[in-house]
Amino acid sequence: APTICDGDIVCIRRQPEVEQGEIAAVRIGEEATLKHFHRQGETVMLLADNTAVAAHGFAGPQLEEIQIEGRAVGFCRGL
Repeated sequence: APTICDGDIVCIRRQPEVEQGEIAAVRIGEEATLKHFHRQGETVMLLADNTAVAAHGFAGPQLEEIQIEGRAVGFCRGL
């Protein structure tokens, strides 16, 4: 099951870089998403907790499409 579910409120620490494997708030074009961040050389992989969701890879000019907004530092879930 995913760590963060629909309806959860996520606290983001605004920062331009994140460490390997951390959950990052990433803007891809006009959309934003929360994914595990992995860098392999000149390639960035964004991985979901849910293994049924395909990973997104970015390299070369595609890297200009993404912007790290910050790191997920906590979340609240309703009862």
